[in-house]
Amino acid sequence: MRGANTFSMLGVLCGLCMLVPTGAAADLSVGLKAAAARDWPAAVAAVQRDDEIVQAIIEWQRLRAGDGDFADYLSFIQTFPHWPGMPLLRMRGEDTIPSSSDPALVLAYFAGELPQTGYGILRFAAALEAVGQPQAAQTEAIRAWRSMDLDAVSETTLLAIYGEVLAAHHVVRADNLLWTGQISQAERMRPRVPPDYRAVMDARIALRTDAAGVDGFIAVVPDTYAGDPGLAFERAEWRARKGRTDDVLALYLERSATAEQLGRPEAWAPRRRTMARSLMRDGRGGEAYLLAAQHHLTEGNDFADLEWLAGYIALRKLDNPPAALSHFRQFRAGVQGPISLGRAGYWEGRAHEAMDQPAEAAAAYGFGAEFQVSFYGQLAAKRAGVSMDPLMTGGEVFPDYRNAAFTKSSVYLAGVALDKAGDLTLSGRFFAHLAESLSRSEIGQLAAATEPLNAPYIQLQIAKRAAEQGHMLHRAYFPMMTVSTEGRASVSPELALAIARRESEFHPAVVSPAGARGLMQVMPGTASDTAKVLGLPYSRDRLTEDPAYNAQLGTAYLQKLVDEFGPSIALVSAGYNAGPGRSRRWIDELGDPRQPEVDVVDWIEAIPFRETQNYIMRVSESLDPYRARQSGKVVPLTLTERLTAR
Repeated sequence: MRGANTFSMLGVLCGLCMLVPTGAAADLSVGLKAAAARDWPAAVAAVQRDDEIVQAIIEWQRLRAGDGDFADYLSFIQTFPHWPGMPLLRMRGEDTIPSSSDPALVLAYFAGELPQTGYGILRFAAALEAVGQPQAAQTEAIRAWRSMDLDAVSETTLLAIYGEVLAAHHVVRADNLLWTGQISQAERMRPRVPPDYRAVMDARIALRTDAAGVDGFIAVVPDTYAGDPGLAFERAEWRARKGRTDDVLALYLERSATAEQLGRPEAWAPRRRTMARSLMRDGRGGEAYLLAAQHHLTEGNDFADLEWLAGYIALRKLDNPPAALSHFRQFRAGVQGPISLGRAGYWEGRAHEAMDQPAEAAAAYGFGAEFQVSFYGQLAAKRAGVSMDPLMTGGEVFPDYRNAAFTKSSVYLAGVALDKAGDLTLSGRFFAHLAESLSRSEIGQLAAATEPLNAPYIQLQIAKRAAEQGHMLHRAYFPMMTVSTEGRASVSPELALAIARRESEFHPAVVSPAGARGLMQVMPGTASDTAKVLGLPYSRDRLTEDPAYNAQLGTAYLQKLVDEFGPSIALVSAGYNAGPGRSRRWIDELGDPRQPEVDVVDWIEAIPFRETQNYIMRVSESLDPYRARQSGKVVPLTLTERLTAR
């Protein structure tokens, strides 16, 4: 049987090799290096003997970099309309449209897509006028004027052609530019708006730029504009920068009576969430609840975050489970992915429990338990008495992918070519993009098709994109990779895999903006110190070139954390993400999650760093799935015990 499996895998690998001959892969690798250096003649020359897909990859990069003429862009978007990154490519192409272009070609370029630049709007509007659609041209000019960034030349040209119809929209444009912080463009609008509104603009700009004498600017704002939402927002932001927290809170609560008083509720949401959590940690639950609940959003990530937070504060800080349940239900209705749906089920169950409604609690926990790939889904399963989902073992089988229609797709072929050329990042991007257009069964086939590439990073990109669409592919969501824990008695294989999955998504060469490197995202300083302790030579380059070397250093550091904090995954993962000093600090400030009097879930939610909260959850939710993947068998769900080490 083992021999049959090996033969089958070799057959698949050979099939993938046939898609991209060795010579073409080598040519593409050379071309990609030249493209990274913006040497487009060399990049194009490197692949000139190869097939259309390999050449198209270089052309895709060239055009996205802004190197090409209008004919190049039009040809590409008509030949490869479904490739990833097309919005940027289309935007770059707008600048290449000649003013003398055939209107039919311009309209073909914008078929199904709206212009993204001022110059593109001018060319599109001119084409519409040329084919006898002046009203449509005016509509596009108004849309651009009200909502788009425009350079001075585009502004002047639009005004010269459509000035009469645009005059009624000057205030809207100025207001939008100030909301989005486009100060220089807003200042160009100042002479075009009514004198009364200029005072509002001056006050908002003064507040935004921390100009001297802001009170004087505010004082001369006419009464008709004293309640301007944008002015109120800038006053709140100014107060926040000055550290006047209570004054910021007062203004937020005052303006949150209606959506109209906020103007743009989405602009207030990030600080609303941060302040509400801070107030909650400070024991000011009533104010925190009002701040979180009165957001006036109707959809999106901020809506979901604030609905959940309002529910959590109502339940855990105000002992108001009916209000909490209402918010948790709103949260559930506004989310789609397994992480959020598991969270919704768990907290609905907690609210029902608090109201002594065991049947309803069991149903809510049962719903949450459907999403066992997630932190809260596993906690819900534990409370519901539900065993591990057998799909977590990774044994689900999909139809043979070799006859699947997507294997003929240029996006799929480009993904294979990029992998063979050694560009893991771009290959993962193409495969993940392809997954967006496939059914669950087809995504399962795609994951199976890419598994022989021996690139767990690609598997995870496909599975995460599928999860965003509500499809779970357990095998690809928790892909396997050899991360040795030899000599690390306290570091389990599943912990090493979970950390690597979260840190780099199994990309062995990735470098973070902070400088962390490789598979387990080890900082060079930490790596150097650890190498000395282990008696190993230190090599910065090997951190991204040798995954085994990176894992050797990363697991040694992980061992150090486990030695200090014990097997509590809450403390260990917090230490790996934010540093052991912060784990110690949070023990002092929030209590010790290893002790029975501390609710570990509340402990995690009280951490002031959102990134660390998320990190703990993503690492800990991976432990049992990786135990199941390694054994090929269903295992007990042990998340609660592993969080606390109790």
